[in-house]
Amino acid sequence: MIQSLRGYLLANLMVGVLFATGLAVLSNLYLGYKTIRPHLDAQMVVMAFTIDTFMTQDIDNQDILNKLHHRTANYVHAIEGLHLDDAQYLRALHSSLDNTQFSVFDECNRLIASSPKAPKVPERDETGFSHTHDRGKTWRFFTLHNSQGDRIVVMQPHDTRLFIEKNANTQAIVIIFCTIAMLGIFLWVIIGRSLESIDRTSAELKQRAHNNLQPIAVDNVPHEIRPLIHELNSLFSRLHDTFLRESRFAGDAAHEMKTPLAALKTYTQIALNLEDIPAIHNNLEKVLQGVDRASHTVDQLLILSRTMPDAHTKEHHHIDFSKVITDTLAALTPSALQKNIALSFEQNSDEPIFITGHNISLSILIRNLVDNAIRYSDIDTQVSVLLEQLPSTVKLIVIDQGPGIDENQRKRIFERFFRVLGSKASGSGLGLNIVQQIADLHQATIDLSTGPSGKGLKFTISFPLDDHKSHASD
Repeated sequence: MIQSLRGYLLANLMVGVLFATGLAVLSNLYLGYKTIRPHLDAQMVVMAFTIDTFMTQDIDNQDILNKLHHRTANYVHAIEGLHLDDAQYLRALHSSLDNTQFSVFDECNRLIASSPKAPKVPERDETGFSHTHDRGKTWRFFTLHNSQGDRIVVMQPHDTRLFIEKNANTQAIVIIFCTIAMLGIFLWVIIGRSLESIDRTSAELKQRAHNNLQPIAVDNVPHEIRPLIHELNSLFSRLHDTFLRESRFAGDAAHEMKTPLAALKTYTQIALNLEDIPAIHNNLEKVLQGVDRASHTVDQLLILSRTMPDAHTKEHHHIDFSKVITDTLAALTPSALQKNIALSFEQNSDEPIFITGHNISLSILIRNLVDNAIRYSDIDTQVSVLLEQLPSTVKLIVIDQGPGIDENQRKRIFERFFRVLGSKASGSGLGLNIVQQIADLHQATIDLSTGPSGKGLKFTISFPLDDHKSHASD
């Protein structure tokens, strides 16, 4: 587990930097060896051919030889009169003059000219590079034989060549590693500034009141942090909805339970003061009816609480809608038989019809629709449930033979606790509100119309189908 995001980023970035630096150092050493060594050899070759260019035909003249020896013996001091701004550079230049020496021999192997500190070199018949040892030092030299038979030898100390190669690489390596420390400090500051948005968000959340669920502003938040802020805002929104739901549930329960509880108390008090047994029984029956109504109201309120939009009811699956309907109707058959109501179910397909939805919520929707149809239908009538599979929708149709609802009141029947005036059936006024909520969760539409015979009410709920939905079986 990452204890510190800043430390984790810094450590991994520094590891990456060190790895890249190591590769750069090795590459620099390799390339330095490959480029500096040929460069030094090229200097010797150029110097040898330059000397050969200025070789004269009368090189055997003694006066010319004496002058040549004098000039080569004193060429080191020729630069002392040069004007240089940097005295240390002049000393380095003097020491560097010893790094390249030369000797010139005639065809008889007689020394014609040489630099002051040129080592002794062995005779060599062919032109090319070789090594020699003189006075405890190893020298690399280049031998050139010209057309007159003269031999020109240019030499460089081997340890000096190695020093030049290593010094150039060492300086580059030192510079690279010195910058790593500064790079680490720079990365620490940059990472810290990048994480300031998290610190600001944490400080804002820390200062919030427990009931402040307003969204966090994302105006000055980096794009990488915004998904986290959006998820927090989504959580705040869900918590806000949950608090509102709980508050509404408590208010609904208090509102709806007040009347039946008061009625129960009244009927009980009346029964206690009566001596006539039939009258007592009559009041006790009213108490039982009140208990049934209160029980039904509690059930509906609990169902309403469960069907509010939340994570659970949004987890939809591919379900057999036909089976959900038949199972729900089987549970409602006893209620229909009490009123001698014929409960029927038909569908326009021989195969089960599937939709994507929430199994329990759909079962509650069907139960409330059919239960309402049974409650408001007359004795010895029929309640029909139809399921139709269409190319883009699945339609659930519930038809009863009750008194129906006037068109000017149809829009209000989905409001909480709304009941049609003059209705003799018991109820809490929450069933159709629950149906509306479940339909909204499934992006379904509800249409109300008069029954086919001009009597009763026809509910049509249309569930949309996606392209991947089709007839299937488990």
